Amino acid sequence: MSDNILKSKILNYYENKEDKIFASVIIDKANKFYRENHIIYTNFLNIRERNIATCILNKLNIDYYIFSPLENTERVVIFLIPQYLKDDDICDIINKYISVIKIIPKTKGVLTHREYMGTIYSIGIKEDMIGDIFVYNDNCYVFCFKKNEQYILNNITRVGRVDVSITVLSFYADEVKNIKPQFKSFDVIISSLRVDVVLSSIFALSRNEIKGKIKNGDLFVNSKEMYFVAYEVKENDILSFRKCGKVKIGNILRNTKSGKVVLKIYKYC
Repeated sequence: MSDNILKSKILNYYENKEDKIFASVIIDKANKFYRENHIIYTNFLNIRERNIATCILNKLNIDYYIFSPLENTERVVIFLIPQYLKDDDICDIINKYISVIKIIPKTKGVLTHREYMGTIYSIGIKEDMIGDIFVYNDNCYVFCFKKNEQYILNNITRVGRVDVSITVLSFYADEVKNIKPQFKSFDVIISSLRVDVVLSSIFALSRNEIKGKIKNGDLFVNSKEMYFVAYEVKENDILSFRKCGKVKIGNILRNTKSGKVVLKIYKYC
């Protein structure tokens, strides 16, 4: 089967235009890897993109390595590594392409994840050029490609109204390995445990808006696509809602006299 026929066959599987475009990019990267036999890597992928990419690479029988900056991170990079480099230390390979930007605010305890993210995007960095952003111990850690490292260093001196300094770390430095996700906990009062009801309470969107996003493929439950709007959430479920945020479901605290449920929510900061 020719490359064009195989590509067409794979693309026919995807109905969504955005998915079809992304799938085409992955196929082209795979073909380039076959032709040139050197390291090829993707941009930072969200869960949906990761699932599409790995499905295609499995169909094409191509070995790959998924770089996930930290445990339970949402955004990853997929590396295609030639056979002649298989014996090399994978950390040494990844370290040639990935680094960590540490943003240190002069004033502690006042900046939020949203403010850091807004500043990074405001200088023209696209979403797929950076990985997850972590705010930990009053500092911000941003995973990025080395090719974008200097641009970020040159263009971020303030976040909001706070002056900041920036340094670069290796992604496997002890300081980076010790980063732990931070949560903001709160309670929601809901009429049921349906995922659309829960998400509507968390993100202040209407039920119709929530249902539309779920049907569009924007919801992942425990890293798996979820299209079923009536799915009932369970304790410890991790919900990733595209362009809204990520939360972990806590326990049911109590039932109200009116029959509603008080549910503990942990929102990733």
